[in-house]
Amino acid sequence: MSGIVLVERSSALSHLLQRTMAAARLDTDTPLTSYPELLALLQKPAERARLRLLLLGVPQRIGPDFEAVLEKLLSPELQSLPVLLLTHERSEPLNDWLGRRRESSLLLWTNFSRIPALIRQYLPDERKARSPGGERLFSLRILFVDDSQSVRFAYRQMLSNHGFDVEVAANVAEGLQKALAGQFDLAIIDYYLPDGTGDELCRRLADDARTRHLPIAIITGSYRDTIIKRCLDAGAVECMFKNEVLELTLARIKALARAIENQKAVIADRQRLDGILASVGDGVYGVDVEGKISFINPTGLRLLGYLDPDELLGKRAHDMLHHSQGDGRAQSEEESALGHAYRSGEAIERTETVFWTRQGDAVPVECSVVPLTINGRRDGTVVVYRNIAERKSVDQMRWELMHDPLTGAANRRFLSQALAQEIGRRVERGGYSSMLLIDLDRFRTIEEQGGRALSDRLLAEVAQRLKERLREGDVLARLEDDHFALLQSGIQLDNLYSLAEAVREQVQHIRYPLYGKPQQLTATVGVSVISSDTPSAEYALEHARLACQNAKRRGGNQVQVYVAHADQRVARELDASWVARFKEALDEDRFLLQTQPIVPSHAAEAQPQIFELLIRLQNRDGEVIGPGVFVPLAERVGLMDKIDLWVLDRALRQLAELGDDSGIAFTINLSNITVQDNEALRLIEQQIKASGVDPGRLIFEVTETSEIASLHSARRFIQTLKAIGVRFALDDFGTGFSSISHLKHLPVDFVKLEGSLIADLEESARDKTMISSLVGMAHALDLQVIAEHVNSATSLGWLRDCGVDYVQGHFLGEPRPIEETVFKAPPAAKAKASAAKKLPVASSSGS
Repeated sequence: MSGIVLVERSSALSHLLQRTMAAARLDTDTPLTSYPELLALLQKPAERARLRLLLLGVPQRIGPDFEAVLEKLLSPELQSLPVLLLTHERSEPLNDWLGRRRESSLLLWTNFSRIPALIRQYLPDERKARSPGGERLFSLRILFVDDSQSVRFAYRQMLSNHGFDVEVAANVAEGLQKALAGQFDLAIIDYYLPDGTGDELCRRLADDARTRHLPIAIITGSYRDTIIKRCLDAGAVECMFKNEVLELTLARIKALARAIENQKAVIADRQRLDGILASVGDGVYGVDVEGKISFINPTGLRLLGYLDPDELLGKRAHDMLHHSQGDGRAQSEEESALGHAYRSGEAIERTETVFWTRQGDAVPVECSVVPLTINGRRDGTVVVYRNIAERKSVDQMRWELMHDPLTGAANRRFLSQALAQEIGRRVERGGYSSMLLIDLDRFRTIEEQGGRALSDRLLAEVAQRLKERLREGDVLARLEDDHFALLQSGIQLDNLYSLAEAVREQVQHIRYPLYGKPQQLTATVGVSVISSDTPSAEYALEHARLACQNAKRRGGNQVQVYVAHADQRVARELDASWVARFKEALDEDRFLLQTQPIVPSHAAEAQPQIFELLIRLQNRDGEVIGPGVFVPLAERVGLMDKIDLWVLDRALRQLAELGDDSGIAFTINLSNITVQDNEALRLIEQQIKASGVDPGRLIFEVTETSEIASLHSARRFIQTLKAIGVRFALDDFGTGFSSISHLKHLPVDFVKLEGSLIADLEESARDKTMISSLVGMAHALDLQVIAEHVNSATSLGWLRDCGVDYVQGHFLGEPRPIEETVFKAPPAAKAKASAAKKLPVASSSGS
């Protein structure tokens, strides 16, 4: 075992490293291809002890695995291990790490040929020998030709002492014979020889192919210009003089030796590179700074269908290889990622694209781009690529097996596997994840009225928008029709509702054309919590489905979380978190009120006198949470009555400030929990009486759902407050078969039509029929009718003709903060104030 370990994830770069080391005759251990594998090795004392040097490739994006390796290498037991980092570019984190660790260096991939030299610097037994004085010893072979035996002896001894391998000759003939028979790096020739002159030997050596490239220095005792010129013309690269001090002559020879060694290193690097390029299994080509192909290896030619490199050399890589996309559409060099890399000098690691062959076929390839820098100047780019057609075919089959073809989201099979794995992670690590079931509202109507093309486009857009919000570890799946599932991995229970609400809001950004105008897409989201106690994937999905069904029954376009009775630990943590949040919000007045006007249908342009109060919760960080998120939670933890009382207190303060003569009235939405609570009834009655505000300026809305668990308690609540003058409205009227029963038992003054009936009004004859029937029924019982979600002039006109008394919606007025609402009294304020007692008043609601 050599103790030199290579770690590089890219197979092409790993192969390049191995070939470079082999060419330099440096043995290495079996290369590693992952950082966890290296970390495991470093943690074993026996394995750690045999390490001598680590060659560590730096990923283009540093992740947790690589950071763990860097941190481990900073430990005391590894500080003496030499580490050579190979990277595409320098960065501050890497520089900081190098500053904290000795025996470490960083080398750019563009300078990879320097790796053997750096290794020899770190490993003592790999370093070249030194002279006794500590000077570097040269290993060049020198042919020294001189007719004087004493001179030959003196120079041979001097040069040998500095590491040179010296062969001597006494005349032209012997010098030529030895030069042709051996391999020399430098010839030093005396000018005056018994059988000729030095320049003559120079010419004879230059004329023979075997010695043509041998550098020659002439040594002479004559300073005559003609001799020097004659030698230089014959091919000598240096002239030295015998009467100079030996130190000067030696310095000249060393300078020549260094130049020769540098040239040999360049040639060796070129030969190594040529050998690597010829043997590597990937295609490799280079481009110059103008984007023209400067070299290509045999594998690269074969992959592209070329036999002769001259067909590509000197031509623009973009024009020859990647001029078009996979579908044949042309792309400019500016649009091409490779073209951008050629121009900018940026590195690209393992990107997929297509190259075009000589035969005109598109070949899918995976390629990496490495910029070349020489002496600080960009000198082009190297591209390493491989044909991935077979892999793409297999990958495509695997992808189709696990994904929905329309949206590109995962399918139920993939989700089930991911869910099972996520449950396993929760068992192993603890913590929580969530399962969201997303049901698009009114999607069947969209499909029936807008057609299949529209519904398919919307499904694809929903998937795309939700994919944009995926975190690492999340999985989006399409289950069937308009149902999506989203697995959110590793969440905090504090953020459970906010994350789900963000998903719902993301869907709301989607608009689609129907009946000549843009419509807003909405979704209902059911959530289940995944913990170490979750028994199966089916369990998590079923509970998310139940939550979604409950939210649908409440009107849709909202979030609901399902926590099973068996999940007491989850329920306790969830409840404790929100109890604290609600109490802080009440203590710090972090609930916000907004107003939305309610106007007579026959005078929609008039100054509004009635406003519904809408409530929002503001976190300490400024995030605003809608009632669809926090109201179910407040009801769950038993704090909704306190929130209702907070709203009533603020409403009464505002009404008192405006004065009864203003004619302004508010509607306030009460939770059904509050309506069932005798203590809440006592406090509400007490607040109203203590405020001095005319009770007729208040209308409380109660929701028309099966959640009015006790009609007897609700009836008592309404009758008690009606006795002091408060009015009541039945909200969401028309959502179920309980409507008539509620009207029979609950003595309300108004009914508020369920919003989805109004939203679908223009496209649904059935909804028009239902609205006409509901309005007729309400009027027959001497009740006034309010229609909300009125968003167009067409809807307003039809509702007016149908006999609806009051209207509300974005078309008539957007919600705005109560602090910014302008309350204007009409000229006949008192008359209006009296009339307002027959109207609906401000409602704290989640509309």
